[in-house]
Amino acid sequence: MNQEFIITGIDRVILVGKNEYPQSTISFTDQLKSHEIIYHFGGKSTVYFNGKVLKVEKDTIRFLPKGENREYIVEKEENGDCIDVFFDTDVPLTDEAFVINNIGRTDIGVMFKKLFAIWVSKNEGYYFECISLLYKIFATIRKQNYIPENQYNLIKPATKYIEENFLTKKISVKYLADICNISEPYLKKLFYKRFAMSPLKYIIQLKINHASDLLRLGRYSVGQVAELSGYESLYYFSRQFKEYTGITPSEFIEKYVSSK
Repeated sequence: MNQEFIITGIDRVILVGKNEYPQSTISFTDQLKSHEIIYHFGGKSTVYFNGKVLKVEKDTIRFLPKGENREYIVEKEENGDCIDVFFDTDVPLTDEAFVINNIGRTDIGVMFKKLFAIWVSKNEGYYFECISLLYKIFATIRKQNYIPENQYNLIKPATKYIEENFLTKKISVKYLADICNISEPYLKKLFYKRFAMSPLKYIIQLKINHASDLLRLGRYSVGQVAELSGYESLYYFSRQFKEYTGITPSEFIEKYVSSK
């Protein structure tokens, strides 16, 4: 992928729910007028695009280049939600579609959700915020996999423990370092290299990501979502949610419903 490009515009940002395309096989025939970068929050499918076979699953990023569409077929095994950003650049990023699998629970998924929330809000300055976030997404993609596998294996016990307990336990960096048998500074260094964030921010991102999913379901009050996301204080939850998404939980619900 070309590493030097300018984003010249974002055409639209959409959230595709897992029930919007109930058929197991979907065929698209229109020419792609924009590049597309898509974050898949769940599901599993095989995409056939201009001779490329792309395997898509949870926490996968898919990129499709603008231009002639000779073949574009999606065969779904499991339904899942995704956010699709349609954008243009001054030079081609690449002529071929590609996926990045096993991207893990970095803050990229949260950035996609924040980009979508800002886009549908249409508040003053929203367009420039979205452009900035899209640049940040590409920067994080570049960074997040640049760590040797043997170093990543050192922090796997910590990531596993976090993902199993972030909703129910208060997790300290010291404890995470202990279960990895490494020092706290080295744990933080490896987290930054792998996820472009600290362990504590990693935990917060998971909580906000989980809360966003619950809010989109529409089954719970904001207070219930706060409790189910591991927050004892509704005020603190609302403040932290706005800090990470740009809008309050109530605004998120309103914007999401109005965009459907």
